[in-house]
Amino acid sequence: MSYISVRKALENLLKEYDITLKDLLDAMDEDKESLEASLRKVCSFSDEELEEIESELSSRELKLLLFVIHAFYIADLSGLYKDNLIIPSREEIMVGGKVTFEGFKKLAKSLGLTVE
Repeated sequence: MSYISVRKALENLLKEYDITLKDLLDAMDEDKESLEASLRKVCSFSDEELEEIESELSSRELKLLLFVIHAFYIADLSGLYKDNLIIPSREEIMVGGKVTFEGFKKLAKSLGLTVE
């Protein structure tokens, strides 16, 4: 089995559909309240963890993470992208169908985002 980083899978997906990251994030027109609601739907964060994430990452970074979570971890339960195992794996990011705090931070770091 071969592997692909989630970052490389994202780059490939955007290239395949001829979409720039800027266009994708611009199309995700979510205000702070909508972003928070979306995060609560897919993540199992405490209020303190959500506050921490929101203070460390910009709204564009949060939108990017939400897209990646939906595209590679929720919509496709196989954990594969074009027959390659996505790293970090679904098991490293999610528990019981929701993204964990540590999984979210790991995913952010794997995309090159700075989180403590």
